[in-house]
Amino acid sequence: MIDLERLWRDADAKTPICTKTGATKNMVLGAIMKGARSFEDIAAAVPLCADNECALRNPSGRGCRENVEALLSIYVPIHEMMTEGGGCAHHRPRKKE
Repeated sequence: MIDLERLWRDADAKTPICTKTGATKNMVLGAIMKGARSFEDIAAAVPLCADNECALRNPSGRGCRENVEALLSIYVPIHEMMTEGGGCAHHRPRKKE
């Protein structure tokens, strides 16, 4: 059984999520950066096939729904961790002593 999360974590940004529409990992990550948090959010922002026909030709052997859900489970928590609290501490004003 393929470890889908490991495959997508290590995959190049140009790797197709949906071989039918040409949607890539990078396109899904861009949607996550803009606030997408569910498959439905991604599908509204990125062209995906409706019937998972892409599974036959996809490097993961899975359809775009499973691929997108794996990417969401990996990258949404990372994005939220990076942006929670207003961002990087290097850009916050220093307290006067």
